[in-house]
Amino acid sequence: MQDAIEFFSQGMNHLDNNELEHAVKAFTEAIKLDAELARAYNARAVAYAMLGNLGQAIANCDEAIRLDPEEHSFHQVRNLIWREAGRAEKAEANSDGCDSTLK
Repeated sequence: MQDAIEFFSQGMNHLDNNELEHAVKAFTEAIKLDAELARAYNARAVAYAMLGNLGQAIANCDEAIRLDPEEHSFHQVRNLIWREAGRAEKAEANSDGCDSTLK
C-alpha cells in the first residue's frame, strides 16, 4: 500500500507533466492518508488554479496555511491565485510580508 508521500510524489510528477486532473487525484489520495500534509494541500491548490478552479485553489491554500502558517511559499501561492482571480486587494491585505518577491 502506498503512503501519503508516495502519492504526493506522484502528484508532483503529474503536475510537472501538466497532467492536472491526475495531479489533483494523487494529492487527494495523499491528503486522505495524511490530513496534516500541508504541502499536498498547497500543491493541489496549484493544480486547481491551473485548471481554472480558483475557489478550490484558495480553499486548499487556506488549509495549507492553517496547517503550517510559517511556510511563506504557501502565502505566496495564495496571493498569486488571488491576483489571478482579480482580487489583488485581498492579496495585498493578507501578504504579511510573505510575498515581497511578487510586488
